[in-house]
Amino acid sequence: MKTTELTDGTRQKGYPRGSFPVRISVKGAEGCSALTLIDAFLTQSKQKYLLTLLETATGDDSHAEAVIAVPFPEREHIRIDFNIFASEMEEKHGTGIFFHMESAF
Repeated sequence: MKTTELTDGTRQKGYPRGSFPVRISVKGAEGCSALTLIDAFLTQSKQKYLLTLLETATGDDSHAEAVIAVPFPEREHIRIDFNIFASEMEEKHGTGIFFHMESAF
């Protein structure tokens, strides 16, 4: 993987060819750690998908995010799994948790 210099002077990390970069974030976790929730999703997903961790999960108990790359054909499947995971966690920990997944291009 290579890093690319952008026109504004920042650097963009590369990702494996044939994969799709995705940013995952969790906000507003009360009574549970946002980092723990992201780690749980990544652990569960690693058993099913060939993931590349591009940015390690960072944040605190109330807000955390990570960037991963998933094989391109699996991009919609992991989104479905993320939505199911979010629903299960909201049921377990309450509806005040905000789960978000987006392209990290």
